[in-house]
Amino acid sequence: MSGKRPQSGPGRDPAVEGIEVLLGGAALRNPAGSWQGRARHVLTICACVTLDESPDWIIFDTVDGIGWRRWPDDLPNEEMVRAPLEAGGHADPSDVLAWLQGNAADPWASGDGDGPPEVVEALQRWVVTA
Repeated sequence: MSGKRPQSGPGRDPAVEGIEVLLGGAALRNPAGSWQGRARHVLTICACVTLDESPDWIIFDTVDGIGWRRWPDDLPNEEMVRAPLEAGGHADPSDVLAWLQGNAADPWASGDGDGPPEVVEALQRWVVTA
């Protein structure tokens, strides 16, 4: 899922900051700790459904909490988070923000996603109820 966005454009998508503030706050309150061999759910989001610039994200949880990272195009395979339940797709950052705020069931309103619905539900709970 490596969506390519324009290298020069209007600027950063306005939803990016809100997404990363929510994810960062949830991870600070309930840190996942080490994810290697412990991740339960993983969600990969290619935030390519925008004309503005946006990073891609990997969001995951363990029994301890939630973690996230930006997903660069050149991320080595050994740094990719893996879990028994994985989902992912292409999304508009504003839809990701609505999902993290608890205003949408998933982040795929303007894009497309695939995987068990349990993944987006489990990860959303860490952010909305944290």
